[in-house]
Amino acid sequence: MNSQHTLLDRVIHGVAGIGPLLFFAVATVEGFLRAGYDPIAQPISALALGPRGWIQEVNFALLAASFFSFAAVLRTALRPGMASVAGPGVFVLMTIGVVLAATFTMDAPGAASTLIGGLHTVGGFLVFPWMPVVLLIVARRFRRDARWRPHFNYTLVTGLACLVTLIFFLLFVGPPPSPRPLSALTGLVQRVLLLPFLTWTAIVAHRAYRGADDASVTVHTSGASRALST
Repeated sequence: MNSQHTLLDRVIHGVAGIGPLLFFAVATVEGFLRAGYDPIAQPISALALGPRGWIQEVNFALLAASFFSFAAVLRTALRPGMASVAGPGVFVLMTIGVVLAATFTMDAPGAASTLIGGLHTVGGFLVFPWMPVVLLIVARRFRRDARWRPHFNYTLVTGLACLVTLIFFLLFVGPPPSPRPLSALTGLVQRVLLLPFLTWTAIVAHRAYRGADDASVTVHTSGASRALST
């Protein structure tokens, strides 16, 4: 680990890289442990219902911190350029969506719609539709940046896969309360959308941390070479 990184750098990159996958892992384990919960049919948000709901609320807080930290990572890694503003901006918007989802619990299955449940749904609309958007924004930048070009194909494919999954969800599964032909697959499709995206954030955060290491080593080596040559 390079000494050029401050403690704050390490914390931000660590939360951005580990947090999203930890969120998914906690939701997966909690889903298996929760009696009566069906991860195929029910969304992750349903884990916030009931006496053990506080676990998922804390898990949402972790995801919000992860997205906000990743916004800071992208802001530094992609600077300069419009992508260094647009990419982090989308992640800040998604952070707000996760905070809404954590603050306002979804309506229980079969229950009447409420304002609180509606605000939870608004939070979801500030997260899921923006996943392919930010991936495609960043992919465009990766294609034009030699430092990130090796990650262009992976980012593009992930973005297109998330877009296809999102369209499938909206057409055949659908957000509550509107039923769709495959609404019984809500939890499964949500996880198929989430996992590639969260894995991408972890990989890019790790690469950004390593990239900062490489840059600092290059600067240090170049400076030493100039000093020896004088």
